[in-house]
Amino acid sequence: MSDAAVDPRGRISHAIADITGLRFLPDRAPAALVNISPTGLLAESGAPFRVGSAVALSFEGGFTPEVVTGRVARCEVSVMGSDGKLRYHVGVEFDATLELDAGTVEETAAPASGHVRNRW
Repeated sequence: MSDAAVDPRGRISHAIADITGLRFLPDRAPAALVNISPTGLLAESGAPFRVGSAVALSFEGGFTPEVVTGRVARCEVSVMGSDGKLRYHVGVEFDATLELDAGTVEETAAPASGHVRNRW
């Protein structure tokens, strides 16, 4: 897969131009797509989800399929907003592998430097 970028843990992730929004169903809770691969995704959401629970996600922006199902593989606090509300990183493992077409994939940029420094 030449259109994929590999993160430091060796996982393939993609930036998909056709995904402009993401919502957890059935209540259509909005989420921000962090990354996606053929077997799952990482999203940031204002709602926590129980690990192991079944979820359905709706993609906005013309991506096919429009809805995918899966299970929550992880859910952890990612940040506390300036409004005092928590945001969560929710990892979802898909029930079926997605076909990520090379025409819709934008390569994820690699860090400018191989050296990463923790600010804290």
